[in-house]
Amino acid sequence: MASVGELLRAAASGHLGVDRRLIQSILDQPDAPAEVLAFSREPREGHRLDLDPLLIDLFRYWKSDAALDFYIDAVRRQPEEIGDDLIQAFLPYGEKAVEPLLALYEELGEEQGGDVAFLLAGLRARDPRVLPLLLDRLEFDAGDGAFLLGLYGNQEARPALEKMLTEISADDGELRLEIERSIELLDSPEPQYVPEPFDILKEYPKTELPAFDLLPDGERIEMLDSEDPLIRAGAAHSFFNEDLGAGTRDKLFALAKSDPELKVRVQAWESLSGAAEQAPIQEALLATLTDEAKPVEERGAAAVGLYAFADKDEARRGIEALYETGGHARAKALEAMWRSLWEPYAKYFAGHLDETEEISLLRQALRGAGYFRLTKQAEKIASYFDREGDLATLREDALFAYALAMPGETTRGRVRGMLRKIDTLADLDAAETDLVMFALDERLRLNGLAPVFAEEEGASSQEPVASIEETAPARQEKVGRNDPCPCGSGKKFKKCCGA
Repeated sequence: MASVGELLRAAASGHLGVDRRLIQSILDQPDAPAEVLAFSREPREGHRLDLDPLLIDLFRYWKSDAALDFYIDAVRRQPEEIGDDLIQAFLPYGEKAVEPLLALYEELGEEQGGDVAFLLAGLRARDPRVLPLLLDRLEFDAGDGAFLLGLYGNQEARPALEKMLTEISADDGELRLEIERSIELLDSPEPQYVPEPFDILKEYPKTELPAFDLLPDGERIEMLDSEDPLIRAGAAHSFFNEDLGAGTRDKLFALAKSDPELKVRVQAWESLSGAAEQAPIQEALLATLTDEAKPVEERGAAAVGLYAFADKDEARRGIEALYETGGHARAKALEAMWRSLWEPYAKYFAGHLDETEEISLLRQALRGAGYFRLTKQAEKIASYFDREGDLATLREDALFAYALAMPGETTRGRVRGMLRKIDTLADLDAAETDLVMFALDERLRLNGLAPVFAEEEGASSQEPVASIEETAPARQEKVGRNDPCPCGSGKKFKKCCGA
C-alpha cells in the first residue's frame, strides 16, 4: 500500500482523484495524522492541485491539536476567503487560537484582516487584546465592526456602539439597524460551543477522476494504459476537441477499436474527432456509426467524432438514422448536429425543448438552440434558468444557450449590455458570469468578430460539458461567507445567517 505522503503527493500532482477511496486509504493507516501533518509542512512547488480543503477536513476529523499552525498558514494564504470548514476547524481551539490569530492580524493589517477579526470575535475569548482590536474595526468599517462587536458579545462595547449610533445620519438606515442589532446581541445569552458532527466521507464523492485538465499530454497519454477503465476513459475524454499528435491519435484509435470496456471505446471515438480528417479514422468512424450491431452508445460516440464532416452525405445519413432510433442515440445525434454548425440541422432542435422527461436530450436541444441561434425560442430557453429537481441541472446549459440565442444585434459594443440583461434575468454568480462571458465571446466568434471578455481576468475558457459518468454526487458547494446570503436579505452571508 502507498504511504500517506505518496497518496497526497499523487493527489496534489493531479494523478489521483480526491474521493472517498483516497480518504479511506489515508484513514486506514495507523500513523496517518502525523504523516498528513508532515505533508502539510512540505514545500508546495510542483503541486497542481490545492489540497488545503482536504487537509483541513482530515485534521477536523481527527480533532488534531497539532494542526493550529497549519490552519494559521491556510488563512495567511487566502486571508479574505476563509471558508466555513476552516472556521469550524478553529472553534475547538478557543483561547489557544487567540495568540497566533492576533499575530496574523498584525501581519496582515486592517485591510486584509477582516476575516481574522471575524475569527477572533467568533471565538469569544475574553483576551484583553481582542476588544480593542474590534473597536478599531468599528472605526475602520462601521458596519463590519458593529457586526463583529455584536458577535463578540462583550458589554464593554456598548458605549462605543451607542456613541456611534448618535453620530450616524438618520438617512443611513441600514447602518443604524446594523448597530442597533449589535447592541441587542450584547444582551443575548452567552452561546455555548457545541462541536458539529463531522462525517468526512460524506463530504466527498465515492469516485473522483484525476485532474486531467492539469496534466501535460505525456502524463495523460500514460493514463490511457491504466488498469482502471474509468481512468482510461477519463484520459481519452481529456483529448476531446484537441489537435492530436501522431502518438496520441494512434493510442486513441487502438482503444476505440479494441478496448474491452464500452465506456473507454466511447470516449476514444469521440476524441478522434481531432483526427477525423484522416481517411482511415474517418472510415472507421463511419463504419461504427452505421453498424447497427454496435451498441448505440458507441454509434453515438462515432457520430460526435464525425461532427466536422456531418454535412457529408454518408455521415449525414448515419446521423439522421441514429436520430430516428430515439433515446440516447437521438441525444448523441443532436450533439453531433449542433457541433457541426451545419445550418440544415437547425430544424431538429426546437421540437425537443419541452421534453422535460429526457434530461440528456433536452440538454442537447438547449445547446443546439443556442448554437443555431433560435432566437424565437429565447423565452423557452430562459424558462430553464430556475427549474427545480433534475431540471435544475440544466441552468448552465440554458444560460449558455440564451447568451448565444438572445435577441439583439451581435456587435462587440453590445455584448456588455447583453451580459447585464442576462444578469438581471438570472442573478448570476461569479462562475455563471464567467460562463456567460465565454458564451458571448463565442457568439462574437461565430459572427467573425474578435472576443471581448477572453482577456479579462476570471473569464472561463471551457464550455459546459457532461461528465463521463455520474458515479456519486459531487461534494456539495457551501455558501461562502462573502457570498450574498441565501435568505435574500441582501447582506453578505457572514453578516446574516452565517453569523
